[in-house]
Amino acid sequence: MMNTMRLLSLFILFLFAACGQDKNVHAILHTGMGDISIELFNSTPHHRDNFLMLFDRPEADTLTFYRIERDFAIQFGPTPDSTQHDVAIEPEISAPMLGGALAAPLAGQGDYSDGTDFFIVMDRPQDDASLDRAEQKIGRRLDARVRASYRKYGGLPQLHGKHTVFGRVTGGMEVAQKIAALPRDADGRPLQEVRVWVEVR
Repeated sequence: MMNTMRLLSLFILFLFAACGQDKNVHAILHTGMGDISIELFNSTPHHRDNFLMLFDRPEADTLTFYRIERDFAIQFGPTPDSTQHDVAIEPEISAPMLGGALAAPLAGQGDYSDGTDFFIVMDRPQDDASLDRAEQKIGRRLDARVRASYRKYGGLPQLHGKHTVFGRVTGGMEVAQKIAALPRDADGRPLQEVRVWVEVR
């Protein structure tokens, strides 16, 4: 009987996982300044699952936007002096750093993603001249399709291929822009605390 129940449980888990493969997970970042809707990519399963597990933990409601820069990015997670930066993930780099991208920075100077730290890329406009400069900085040419995407959506081509993009903003980009425009100190920390908590859809 026990083996039958175990097999049934494994089958249900397998069926659930298989059904979820086709549809990306959606979530809402709730902040005191409004909501930001995001989609997590199935193409980056380790980063997606880490993000979902992180926000299922009791300490998840202590996360804040702690570094902001207008026309660049807004970064959230535990504050830099926190001891929670202890999760490293193998990079899953494929998507470009377009405006609205949800990405994981590298952990320190290492080759792994920081599994408790995330940033949203602002939709900084890009043209052929800025893309040419970005190509010089990263030391390689961007293909025509990627260049067209940066011209259309903006973003940070100078960081192309350096960080894992594991999701994108699907609504509330204006909220992200308001957060990015807040007054900040010399370290980029907003003078107004902006907490964030996540609801998975």
